[in-house]
Amino acid sequence: MTDPTSFPRPGFGRTTTPPRPAGMGAALAALEAAIRRFEHPAERLEAEAAVRRLARMLAESGSLEGRPELRTATDAVLQAGGGNLAAASAGLVSLLHRSARAPGGGSAGLVLVVEDDRLFGRTLEAGLAAQGRHVVLADSARAARDVLRHASVDLVVLDLILPDDDGRSLLVELRSDPRTAGIPVFVVSARLGAQTKGECFALGADAYFEKPLALDAFSIAVTARLERQSTQADAARRDSVTGLPNRAAFLERAAHLRESHGPDSRISLAVLDLDHFRWLEERWGRQFAEGVLRRSGSRLEMALRQAAVFARWDGAEFIALFVGRTAAEAGALVDQARTMLRRVDFRGEGDTPVTLSFSAGVVDLPPKLSIEEGIAQADRLRYLAKASGRDRVVAGEPVETAPRPRILLAEDDPAMVRVLTQYLGHEGFDVLHFPDGAAALDGLPTSGAHLIISDIEMPRLDGLGFLRALRERPEFQHLPVMMVTALGDEKHVVHAFELGADDYVTKPVSMRELAARVRRLLRRPSACGVPAP
Repeated sequence: MTDPTSFPRPGFGRTTTPPRPAGMGAALAALEAAIRRFEHPAERLEAEAAVRRLARMLAESGSLEGRPELRTATDAVLQAGGGNLAAASAGLVSLLHRSARAPGGGSAGLVLVVEDDRLFGRTLEAGLAAQGRHVVLADSARAARDVLRHASVDLVVLDLILPDDDGRSLLVELRSDPRTAGIPVFVVSARLGAQTKGECFALGADAYFEKPLALDAFSIAVTARLERQSTQADAARRDSVTGLPNRAAFLERAAHLRESHGPDSRISLAVLDLDHFRWLEERWGRQFAEGVLRRSGSRLEMALRQAAVFARWDGAEFIALFVGRTAAEAGALVDQARTMLRRVDFRGEGDTPVTLSFSAGVVDLPPKLSIEEGIAQADRLRYLAKASGRDRVVAGEPVETAPRPRILLAEDDPAMVRVLTQYLGHEGFDVLHFPDGAAALDGLPTSGAHLIISDIEMPRLDGLGFLRALRERPEFQHLPVMMVTALGDEKHVVHAFELGADDYVTKPVSMRELAARVRRLLRRPSACGVPAP
């Protein structure tokens, strides 16, 4: 049996090559099967019709976008007469094979074939190993479980009659384990009747094929399912607005890069935040703002092509990881990208230009620092860039020199005060505590607070009264306020937002989620804080 650990696990790398459209590999396999039928006069007409249908599907599906040579070959098939169709079809198949071999063009996947008949297993292996696919044979349920423990399998071909177990029991195990529940399973078995077939579908099989197997059709079905699986996995790791890798993809790729490089490698991280993006959204509308976000993301990705991975992080914020560069070196690259972005007119209609800048923080990421801690430090430097006037990059400075955003906490529960103060302090915030709304209102003018976290149930002046009083004072109308309270009923939530709360969190609360909400509020252009004493 092939060693499953010798195959690479699928990962999400940074690439500017568009993903291969789903269905291309299946169309190639189906075209080859149809062309082989040209040799049989009785099947020639149906084979020609199949080739034209497949070519028309490729032409109309968007699969050929950005591939002019494939578009030309497909048009040649659609326009060819009966005498020229075979040659035109062969030309299209040849180009499709070349596209499959190109970087980013393959439909690779790891297929586990669970089959005790060695001859049939080898036949399946030969038929499925096309287009870069890896096939692992397991001749028992025990061997299959071993493969699934050690390799990342993309599809399982499962016989029901195994020497050590019933294949249906293995199917139940696959669907019960969260690690394997999403793997497609194609059952291939002898004719066991409609009841067995229905049971397999009920247990979670994705397809059921009976022996003797039509290998061409089966290979096409496997290819189509793997391509759909790959497209879905890629979509889950891409931001829907910008098309860039999303937060999950960045963390996954960053962890892999740190693991694959030695402890002496220089790695740095940058957080970029578009300036005044909320104003742009309010002024020009959400659709225009999303278009700007998409275009700015594309421009920044090109400008920062030296980054090992570049992703959209949150809101109008992007994040980049650099390998082999210090924070100072990466900061210089980020500053060049900032200058480039300022030259772009996002409106471009002859009216007043709409240009953008960004503020960024760049830090070194030594082995002792987790990725999350590195992001928090870069975020603090990004805040320093914002507080210093925006449109600048702060890179490589000791974190201790960056001012810590101050949070005013109005809370009467000592345990909650202790947890919030410790966690937010660790996340890079200063916390100024007051035991009730009245004390918080008295201390607010000279607090230097950039954000307020307030409970509702407090002595003297409760949180809603505190919120009402501060919103009545013009200098505090735009200060972000987050209510953190055990009162989660609709009446209190609605009343808090009516009085001007910016966020509402019910206890018990995840500290990590709360810190993320705090950072989101502080990124608003209006979050300017109050004067420090």
